[in-house]
Amino acid sequence: MAFNFEALRVTEATPIVVKRVVNSIPVKKPSSGVEFFRIRQGSEWKFNTYVLDLGGKVDGEGKFLLHLDLYHEVIETKKLKLVTVFTGITYGSSEIFLSDISQPDAEGKDHEFNRTRRLAYKAAETQWVKLQRNDSIWAYDTVLAISKLPEPEWPEEPENMVKALELAFKDKFIDDHNHPILKKLRGEL
Repeated sequence: MAFNFEALRVTEATPIVVKRVVNSIPVKKPSSGVEFFRIRQGSEWKFNTYVLDLGGKVDGEGKFLLHLDLYHEVIETKKLKLVTVFTGITYGSSEIFLSDISQPDAEGKDHEFNRTRRLAYKAAETQWVKLQRNDSIWAYDTVLAISKLPEPEWPEEPENMVKALELAFKDKFIDDHNHPILKKLRGEL
């Protein structure tokens, strides 16, 4: 039996229309010296909160959001950080990401890497930038794209910051006193 190749012939150009569904959003810092990115404008795309940052080898790996009733359980770890979470997009891949930057402490002390990253993110609201780590001054330099790159195409989803946080922290929200992370911090595991 011969295969009917004529049945596969396309006789007119029919565009294939797709809609990208965002199912996951990484929590990360753009790769220093590599990725051009933009930050979404508008206060509705920024979010101030506390993040439990237990570290990790991969960006966002050890970061958790906690129900505010549980802050007292982790305050002594000094791992609970007041941050601003930004919404970004990378050039080329158009990958949406969330990125948190610690705010200055109660005395107003600020880490120079955080301060200079905030400056880069502000610039990234209107132009394509990349971070360049500058270890001689322990800060980031902001590198502006020289070429006129096209404006970012923000996807329809997530439609707001709350939805973005749900996707980024889907398995990293601690809302129960008996959560395994809290048990581990108490020495119960």
